Amino acid sequence: METILGAFMGLFLIFIIVIIVIYVALAIFLSKLNKLMYGKGTALAWIPICNIYLLGKLTVNKTVGWILVACSILTANTTTTINGVTTTHSILPGALNSIVSILYRLGIIGLFVYAIVKYVRLKNGNVINNQQNESMQPSYNTLGTVSNQNSQSSFDMNSQLMQPLIDNSKDPNAQLNDQNSNMQ
Repeated sequence: METILGAFMGLFLIFIIVIIVIYVALAIFLSKLNKLMYGKGTALAWIPICNIYLLGKLTVNKTVGWILVACSILTANTTTTINGVTTTHSILPGALNSIVSILYRLGIIGLFVYAIVKYVRLKNGNVINNQQNESMQPSYNTLGTVSNQNSQSSFDMNSQLMQPLIDNSKDPNAQLNDQNSNMQ
C-alpha cells in the first residue's frame, strides 16, 4: 500500500514540476515577445490571468486579449463541500461551459503556436535590418555633413523633424545655400 502511495506522490510531484516549468517558460517567452515588439519586457507575463490577456494582445490585438480573459472567467468552476456533499458551480450552464472551455483551450494553443511563429519572424526580421544597417553607404545628416553611423535612430528622428525644411532629393550644400537665400 505504501509503495502505491509513494508512486502516486512521485507522479504528482513530477506533474507539479512540469506545470511550473511550463508556466515559467511561457512567462519568459511572453516577456521576450513583448520586448521584441515594444522594446521592453513586462511583468504582466508573470501574473496568471494577465498572461492570457498578454498572449491575445501580442498575437492579435487587445480585443482578443479581453475575450480570452472573459472566456477564462466564464469557464471557471468552483467546488464546495458542505456536510460531505460536494457541488460544482460554474457561470455557464453545463453543456455550454464544456463547449466554451474546449474552444478556449484550443484557442490558447493556437495563439501560442502563432506567437512562436510571430516571434521567429520578428527575430529574423531584426537580423535582416541589422545586416542592412551595417552595410549602409555614408549618408548626409540634417546639417549637411557626411554621417557613417550604423544606428539611424537619431538620424531618422532629425530627418523627420526637419522634413518640411529640407528637400532630401537635393545636394546638402545646395540645400544650405537655398536656406540662406530664403533667409535674406
